[in-house]
Amino acid sequence: MTILPIKKLFGTHFFYTVIIILFSFSTNFYYSKLGVFPIDTFLHYDSAYRILENEIPFRDYWIVSGLVVDVIQSIFFKLFGTNWFAYILHSSIFNCLVALFTYFFLIELKLNKLKATFYTFSFAILAYTISGTPFVDHHAAFFLLIATFLIIKNLRLQSNYLWVLIVFLFFLSFLSKQVPVTYASLLYTVILFYYLIKKKEINKIFVILSSIFFITIIFLFILKIVGIDLKIFFIQYLDFPRSIGSSRLEYLNITINSFFNHYKFLIFPIIIIIWMKFKKFNFKKKISFSVEIVSLMILLAFAFSLIFHQIMSKNQIFIYFLIPIFFGYLDSTLNELKGNFKKFISLFLIIFLTFITLKYHFRYNEPRKFHELATVNLDDAIKANLMHESLNNLSWINPLFKGNANDEISILRIAKKRFDNLRKNEVMLITHYQFLQSITKKKLNYPNRTYTTDGVSMPHRKNENYKSYKNFLINKIKREKISEIYFFKHENISNKVVTDYIDKKCYSIKEDEIFLIFKLKCFQ
Repeated sequence: MTILPIKKLFGTHFFYTVIIILFSFSTNFYYSKLGVFPIDTFLHYDSAYRILENEIPFRDYWIVSGLVVDVIQSIFFKLFGTNWFAYILHSSIFNCLVALFTYFFLIELKLNKLKATFYTFSFAILAYTISGTPFVDHHAAFFLLIATFLIIKNLRLQSNYLWVLIVFLFFLSFLSKQVPVTYASLLYTVILFYYLIKKKEINKIFVILSSIFFITIIFLFILKIVGIDLKIFFIQYLDFPRSIGSSRLEYLNITINSFFNHYKFLIFPIIIIIWMKFKKFNFKKKISFSVEIVSLMILLAFAFSLIFHQIMSKNQIFIYFLIPIFFGYLDSTLNELKGNFKKFISLFLIIFLTFITLKYHFRYNEPRKFHELATVNLDDAIKANLMHESLNNLSWINPLFKGNANDEISILRIAKKRFDNLRKNEVMLITHYQFLQSITKKKLNYPNRTYTTDGVSMPHRKNENYKSYKNFLINKIKREKISEIYFFKHENISNKVVTDYIDKKCYSIKEDEIFLIFKLKCFQ
């Protein structure tokens, strides 16, 4: 993360940066192709492709997060073609980027290059590799992590230009997913503004606030250009997600036992770091707000924001990448100790982290647990290019499909042929296989990315935004002149994603060997 002259960078760090790039890229690239969990694996596939086809998020399909991920992925598709390689190239490069920032952050902490590389390797294994494919939570967390590293750096540099970049990264994190950046922003604001006011550096606060204002204006201007109504954006990206978060907070249930079991290896270095800082500074007389302490507070605020986000999201745990960061930080604080025993403590930390990394690697990466593949035999996967050449290098096996992978591929090939033969684009497909539009080149008019009935994909009847979504869906049906809505029978997506929003008199239902089909009557 440190800013170095090019000559010095290549002279002292070139070898380490190269092996970090190769390791972090290849690790994510390899594991990302093992198996599919359609609702997550293809979350940004067709939605990115649709942007290239002038189908715009918020305007043409309902999203509650992931705008930036979609836009970045659409750029990868534009440059490298709409294919699986371009898809996992995106996430693999991102794993490289955040690994490099972590490496230079550790170098800034005065760790030697070999130790920093070791901790970065551990980070890369536990970072994007947990998912492998582009995912909203990972982009949001890692944009925020890079911003956090730059804040810590800028507490020393005090560069106005860097504050602008930091604010921009916060926006990228927020437009990837609203949290954890919202939690972090509240904590960071209290810490940074107090520090800057105490240091009488009000001009820095002005730069930060001005950056927020101008970036917001530019974003609103972009929304206007692409035809996204501000009210629609507000409902989909701000108001509806707020209602989801409020309901989850209401039923939040955390026990000390479960909290410790999940995060014990993160709590361990944090407690020791805080104890060592208290020992170093005399806090009994007066609270010290040195750069060192403020930097630690910012890093701790980042960790607590991610932990709270993880608890609130109720998804598979993906924040174990925090462990090598704090182990590296703890290792760097050993320089403050006297005596040769600190070398043994450092060695212990390295050995201990090795076992922790292997533990989570074999729990999450090898069985692809994040994508719910732990219960299947990955050796039974087949080549996805049997369905379409654009999916080359993807090993297809789906834990939700009751049958073997060949049967599922056969169904999808039949569906592809069916959609290929459509003369008009007047159908709507409700599915988690959100790559079918890109391989059929037909407009399949997905109204959403996901179709869960837990109130997250779209508002349920009791939600205050229910009427907004109902109007959005019906207006899309009318605008695109939809005559039929298709469901794959084997996916078992609830019919409520239609019946909760369309009057019973406006449809009839039929089915064939693979589809359940709603025939629409009121919207022609």
